[in-house]
Amino acid sequence: MVVSTRHTKRQDTGGVSGKKHKQIDRSTHTDYDPWTQFLYVPRTVTFLVVGLLALTYFSHPFESSSIQDPLAARKASYENVKHGIWAIVSVFLGYSAVQGTSSPHLVRPHPSFWKLVHGVMICYLSFMVFLLFQTVDDARIFLKHLYPELGVELAERAYGESCNLLLPDGHVNWGVIKDTVFDEFVIAHTLGWWGKALILRNEGMLWVVSITFELLELTFQHLLPNFNECWWDSWILDVLICNFIGIVTGMWTVRYFHSKEYNWRGISEQPTLFAKARRGIMQFTPHSLDSFQWHIFSTPKRCLQCFFPGAVILLFEVNHFFLKYELWVPPTNPLNTIRLSILFLMAIPGIREYYEFIESDSNDIFNKLGPFAWTAVAIAFVETLIIIKFGHGMFPQPWPTKVLVAWGTAAAVFLVVFSTWSFRFYWKKKTKKDKRV
Repeated sequence: MVVSTRHTKRQDTGGVSGKKHKQIDRSTHTDYDPWTQFLYVPRTVTFLVVGLLALTYFSHPFESSSIQDPLAARKASYENVKHGIWAIVSVFLGYSAVQGTSSPHLVRPHPSFWKLVHGVMICYLSFMVFLLFQTVDDARIFLKHLYPELGVELAERAYGESCNLLLPDGHVNWGVIKDTVFDEFVIAHTLGWWGKALILRNEGMLWVVSITFELLELTFQHLLPNFNECWWDSWILDVLICNFIGIVTGMWTVRYFHSKEYNWRGISEQPTLFAKARRGIMQFTPHSLDSFQWHIFSTPKRCLQCFFPGAVILLFEVNHFFLKYELWVPPTNPLNTIRLSILFLMAIPGIREYYEFIESDSNDIFNKLGPFAWTAVAIAFVETLIIIKFGHGMFPQPWPTKVLVAWGTAAAVFLVVFSTWSFRFYWKKKTKKDKRV
């Protein structure tokens, strides 16, 4: 909110003297707590000087770059290219954190944090665009520059190899149950749905996405061994236990922060040391967490608009498994964690931007999709293009007839129902409008 106030005051001072302009700028400093005011001072010149000094130090401009030994020169050339690429990324992220576009909604823990997150998103999008123009073999080799252990074909784990809960002798198959329940990704699965609840903030949409993803696993299990799960693993452990716990706790978190009475007095105004420490920790919690009123079935257009974020989330989920499989990235590699962290941080402001976009007046010609939501859609599309391109010749298995029949029937039913609803809705709307005339 401070950012938007400051911009408003600057716009109102057009045509006044520089001295007067500075006095108005200083008045906005009272909006900050004295103890943390220094964190919100832009200091663009300081960051520029520090950044240029860092480039001067790490680039070694005053040292001779000629190397006589051919082998050493080749190695040095490789390292120079590697360091140069990381320097480009660092400069761009530094610019994003200092000069990136601010948003009045993104104030916790600090506006620069979200500027940096958006910069990371642009870097990831650029990286995926680069991979899009490579062959799958070259892409795998390129990833070895990030993690040398990559570039080796993986043996995908199939979870549905033994689905019998009872052994031939009548005893419970505790070995299979233990391996599945205590799998290292069960907790991550639950936390993932807790995060999705913070993003969508609607139980109905969350359950639709949850069930649809399990159906997508059944759809693609003939292509990816990782999707070949036992029925009780998919529908009991995943949906009824992990997804349920994640959705319930996530929605509880949303309701807690939505109904919580916020007290954002500055650290200097807190009476005790404990209160000051507590206020400092609160800086890393949401400034506010509003619930979304999606009104999914209010109009046919609104229904499609609500389906879209769920479809994007499902696309990201499926892309995750295909990218791992095609690029030979093991589940435990940090690249998976980095990608999921980027997507989560991207989705928190992105879903709010999309919600405000569809909530805005349809007659507002200046309404636009926010940068986080815009970049998220671009990333999802580019990832999908990479999967399609790299997947040529990798999946020779024909589509099962039952899968084609099931999705064909579902699509036909949806088209009939949705078309009928749309026709009746807009016909009734037109009739009411004609009666008024």
